[in-house]
Amino acid sequence: MTSSNRMMATFPWTRETMEAAGQSPAPSYRVGEILLDGRTSWPEGAQYGYGPEGHSLTIFAPIEERPLVDEVRRGDAHFALTTLGPVLYLAFRFGNSGGWDDVPYAWHLQHPTARAVPPPDLSPESRALLWISLVGTKDGVVHAQRGVTLSPGFTQSLHRAIRRQAAAPFDPLECALAIAEATAGRPSAAQRLLQASAWTKGNA
Repeated sequence: MTSSNRMMATFPWTRETMEAAGQSPAPSYRVGEILLDGRTSWPEGAQYGYGPEGHSLTIFAPIEERPLVDEVRRGDAHFALTTLGPVLYLAFRFGNSGGWDDVPYAWHLQHPTARAVPPPDLSPESRALLWISLVGTKDGVVHAQRGVTLSPGFTQSLHRAIRRQAAAPFDPLECALAIAEATAGRPSAAQRLLQASAWTKGNA
């Protein structure tokens, strides 16, 4: 979902030095920029992905109150992982004023150039870096951005879930039915959280 025209790195480190340090490159777009050239509106929701650039979570929301921007930028970040059939759900919460939201992820449904398979965790202390961006639904602008680390246990659980998806045969109907069942039987993120298998606080 990033613009191909914005290839300048946000930080002066090279991809090689960041990967050697166990970190993912920063997104190519910055706070105050349009996420995708020529697009100034998005439906409300979120998108999670894991690809060559690492883990990313993009949240699309109406930017009508400053607290939302501040909480995504600086508030306590909490995450949970729920696996329902062939689909995983990454739940997230920022600060204390809002509730939980989540986003489904299926490896085979990602564009081939935007997906990757996490390598086996070489160390039990490995921590994934998740880049988070908040985009306004009415202007398409990136209003907040930050990177948070995930705990070693959560990192291992998330990577295992993605590797299992990538290794499994893909059945589009099974995937669609799993999402429909999760939405109908557990219509809210809070209800899906009852079956979460891993939890973490960002940078903890």
